Amino acid sequence: MRRVLVLLILVAAFAAGRSAVADPAAEGKALFEQKCTACHSVGAGDRVGPDLAGVTERRSQEWFIRFVSAPEKMIEAKDEVAVRLYEKYNRIVMPSLDLKEDEAQALFAFLRSAGAAAPSQAKAAPAAPLQPEALGAAQSKMLTAFLIISAVIAVVFLWIGLSTRNPAEVDVKRAYSLRTGLFVAATVVVVAILAVTLPGAPYAAASAKADRIVYVAARQFEFVFSDEPVTSVADLGRVATRRELDIPAGTLVEFRVTGLDVTHGFGIYGPRHELVAQTQAMPGYFNRLLVQLPEAGSYKVLCLEYCAAGHHLMQTNLTVK
Repeated sequence: MRRVLVLLILVAAFAAGRSAVADPAAEGKALFEQKCTACHSVGAGDRVGPDLAGVTERRSQEWFIRFVSAPEKMIEAKDEVAVRLYEKYNRIVMPSLDLKEDEAQALFAFLRSAGAAAPSQAKAAPAAPLQPEALGAAQSKMLTAFLIISAVIAVVFLWIGLSTRNPAEVDVKRAYSLRTGLFVAATVVVVAILAVTLPGAPYAAASAKADRIVYVAARQFEFVFSDEPVTSVADLGRVATRRELDIPAGTLVEFRVTGLDVTHGFGIYGPRHELVAQTQAMPGYFNRLLVQLPEAGSYKVLCLEYCAAGHHLMQTNLTVK
């Protein structure tokens, strides 16, 4: 009798363990983190695609599974809802998630539980456009210099073009002498500009020891930060990540930046919207970016590499305190 009782207890414990491990909502949450958060939220407003809070009430499980399994086929078949979503969200076709049916069911279970806890918000307000007066002084000066130099080049080319109406003999020796003089003058100007501007660059020496290491993973269309490497989309369900970052002013931070799908840019813009530092986010490779941000304020991180139709939405915030 005792053996039978022990056996029943073991069976019950095993069944409970299997139930905990096979919790569909937990599995669905991991899938959502891996495959969906770049384009969707649950209760935080629209991103590239719609806010998914309440989707399990608006759509049947059967329709949901068919859509996440093959969205392009639903659009081709003129499914009314699929076509309406396609038109509403900038005609961006949702990529196929390559989910098995049980995975799609788990994702639906997670959205049902998460949607109940986080009711859908109104569509997120678009970011306010930069006002002309907010443009950084350095950017304004560079823009002015660029326009002046462009105008000078245009005038020189116009003058040369008009001069061909009156052919004349060219003193080759004098022309080469002038070219050499212009080359030397341009070299002196470039070296002087580098000598003046390089000391102000925010990049630390490669030998410097960072106060903090932050891993950055870029994918369409988001950046995620973590304290340990994220080398694949599968890691997003395993590693603790966050989408915004707080940094104490003056901290020397080493960003280790990688891409999870295609090549992206990782550009940090300062409180006055000036580009402070940047590097590439490339799949299969970590780029090290050592940066010290002494000025407190809100910094914007933008993708500097066009990566698809949702590129303009790929941004996040750094707060330097």
